Amino acid sequence: MVKSKTLVGRLCYRHWPTALVLLCLLVLYYFHTLYDISYLRDQVADGQWWRVFSGQFVHNNSSHLFSNMAALLLCRVLLSIVYSERDFTLSLLSCAFLTGVLIHFLLPSYDYYLGVSAALYGVLIAGALAMWRGRPYAGASLFVLVIAKLSLDYLVPDSVAPVSDRIGVPVAVEAHFVGVFAGVLVGVGEAALGLIRPAALPPK
Repeated sequence: MVKSKTLVGRLCYRHWPTALVLLCLLVLYYFHTLYDISYLRDQVADGQWWRVFSGQFVHNNSSHLFSNMAALLLCRVLLSIVYSERDFTLSLLSCAFLTGVLIHFLLPSYDYYLGVSAALYGVLIAGALAMWRGRPYAGASLFVLVIAKLSLDYLVPDSVAPVSDRIGVPVAVEAHFVGVFAGVLVGVGEAALGLIRPAALPPK
C-alpha cells in the first residue's frame, strides 16, 4: 500500500478509525435528512431498538454536526496518551450504545434525542479513569473539569442558551450526565479487562 505524501493523507492513514467515524457522521447527517433515524421513544417502544444507537450519531443541523465533530477531534487529542485509535473508537461506540439505552430507561421525559455529545462526555470520563491508573493528577483534573462544566450547564441554564440557538434544539444537559454515567461504566469495564488481559497472555 502506498502511503499518501500529503499531511491530510498521512493523518487519515495513521488515524483512519477516527477519520472513518467522522465520515460516518457526515453520511448519517445526509441520510437523516431523508429518513429520521434519531431516538424517538414511541418508535423504540414499537420495536425500533436500533434508534437508541443511531440517535447518538445524527444531528439537527450543520452547526450541531460540525461542533460535535470538532469536539470529537478534541477528545481524540486529549485522550491520545491513554487510547490507541482502536481503543478510542471502541470506547466511543460503547459509550454511545450505553448512553442510548440509559436515556431510554433513566430519562422517561425524553421523547426525542439526537447528537453525539453525550457519548463524547462518556468517552472523556472513561478516558479520565484510564488516565487515573497511570497519571492520577491528569485523570482527576479531567474528571473534575467535565463534572464542573456539566454542573454549570445544569445550574445556570442561560450559559447554554447560545448553543441551543445555534444548533436549533435545547442542549440535553440531563443526557450529558447520563453520558457521564455510561463513561463510568465503560471505564470500569476497561479497567477490569486491563486486569484480565495479562493473565490470558502466554508466559514470557
